[in-house]
Amino acid sequence: MQNHRIRKKTSRIALGLTFPLFFAILFFDFADQAMLSPLLNPLLQDFFNNINNVVPLGWVTFTFTALSAVSMIIAGIYADRTSRKKICLVGALVYSGFSILTILTPHGQAGYVFFFITRALNGIGIGAIVPTIFSMVGDTVTPKRRTTAFAYVSVAMIAGRMAGFVIAGACTDRWRIAYFMLGIINLILALGLLAIKEPKRGAQEDELRDLILKGAEYRFRISTNDIKTIRANKSNFWLIMNFIDVFPGAIILFLIFKYMKDIHNINANSVNLMILLVAIFAAVGAIVFGRLGDRGFQKNKRAKVLIALFCNAFPIVFMMVFLSVNVWVPDDANLITIIKSPGVIIMVTAIAAAMFINQGVGPNWYSSLTDINLPEHRATIISLASFMDMLGNALGPLIGSYFATIWGIKTAMWSVLAFWVMNIFLWLPVLFHIRKDLDNVHKILNHRAEKIKRFVSDGQGALL
Repeated sequence: MQNHRIRKKTSRIALGLTFPLFFAILFFDFADQAMLSPLLNPLLQDFFNNINNVVPLGWVTFTFTALSAVSMIIAGIYADRTSRKKICLVGALVYSGFSILTILTPHGQAGYVFFFITRALNGIGIGAIVPTIFSMVGDTVTPKRRTTAFAYVSVAMIAGRMAGFVIAGACTDRWRIAYFMLGIINLILALGLLAIKEPKRGAQEDELRDLILKGAEYRFRISTNDIKTIRANKSNFWLIMNFIDVFPGAIILFLIFKYMKDIHNINANSVNLMILLVAIFAAVGAIVFGRLGDRGFQKNKRAKVLIALFCNAFPIVFMMVFLSVNVWVPDDANLITIIKSPGVIIMVTAIAAAMFINQGVGPNWYSSLTDINLPEHRATIISLASFMDMLGNALGPLIGSYFATIWGIKTAMWSVLAFWVMNIFLWLPVLFHIRKDLDNVHKILNHRAEKIKRFVSDGQGALL
């Protein structure tokens, strides 16, 4: 009994150190990624002496996210077979290393080629980080608190993106140094992974928790025979295929600075402040709807899906308000004047409300993916889902850049509503399948728990 208590206390202390490190890694990695959008005009001027054609930087984002997607699948499969922490470490070192090298980017078209290559290789690094961290996060908290945990992970990504916007907006003429400094920070955090212990796979599942605390070990690993089990889980297909959901956000984040300047004459610094205010609402929304998902899930196994549906549909109304505002800020307007403008107030309020609600999708989506899959399948499934999301993040800016170039930036921004509506229909089948898929997972885990008990009672201490 005493050894059980010691193990439990030690586990809590270890997890208390692990989660903040995961949070910090995601925060600074996403800050690094987000800097491209505010730097569109400075980069175009630096590389081409022309800011009219954004397609070259659209290809940078597309290549980055496409390589991230491929890397994610490979990393996810290996993470379900071997050490997730080691794969995450390799990815973090790759990511930080090529961010550091960005400081060597020359001017002109040669600089564009160099920047294209370093960003592309950054994508390989982040692809190894995301599925491994999300899989390990799923093993740091109980299912009753899992959505809230993923909400805080979402906050790390939101806050990181906003920090990237602020850093880039403040360093438009020193963007090489900005990438370099973030690379150094990410390198330090990557090395921090060496100091933590990887969370035990399956350690927080209701059926396995006490057995693992007593010394049992969950040794099931993914194999080719598991493909049938994964395919039989119908919710997986629809949760993975909802990648259209990221199109609106990807297009908005890619074009927002140019849109606000070209349509409303609002400069990058003012946009940064607005985005910071919106980000606060978005972060709060992720936590609020994450907790609602956890509470609702205890009463209704479809609660997380219902919340995700609401968080997908309702923001459309506020986005229409944001895009309908017609305001032009005078060239000599200071920050206070801009903020006091009625049109700007309406825009900020509308987009803040939209993001507050929409950020509830992420934690409920990740938590649902984790809940309906076995511990040894989760990194693979998350990597597949993230692959589709990364594909959406790759196509979004590329589509947005072509729409903006051919039909104008206003049309490009309005196009996000069509993608948002399409995604709603991809959540509806999940409502039908989620209960059955959850029951199947619990049946398998209960069966395995009985197996582990037999091994423990035989004195072997682990499932072989």
